[in-house]
Amino acid sequence: MSWKDKMEEWGGGDISFLSEDGEAIIFVVCADPELLVGKYKGRPSERIGCPVVTQDGYTLFVAGKRIARRLSRFEDQFQTAAFMLVRRGEHNDIETTYDLTVCQDSETTARLFALKETDFKPEMVKDSVDAANEVMNG
Repeated sequence: MSWKDKMEEWGGGDISFLSEDGEAIIFVVCADPELLVGKYKGRPSERIGCPVVTQDGYTLFVAGKRIARRLSRFEDQFQTAAFMLVRRGEHNDIETTYDLTVCQDSETTARLFALKETDFKPEMVKDSVDAANEVMNG
């Protein structure tokens, strides 16, 4: 059994975060965003669950509202473009920034859209939102 399979079995395998400097995710958007409400360090927190497909298949990418707003500017390209998001800032750094760009690699983009066609089912979103809410409130 692969790491991914084990994580899916144990829970949390269908959600993703960027938490360290230089981490990146390349993805295509596959459904509407979901509001996630939880607690971070004891304080109420709202995050956005972005249903995406990466090279590893479907995941709910959990992002802050700033990232989701920036991504929304590209909504007219969701059916044709892949995106790359890179974190610039250490863990727990409130000055963290994110570089969001359209992926220029046509092979990667085509591969991600092919995965979306084969690996993504709309009913997967509910399960991943439930898992994200559990993580955020656990």
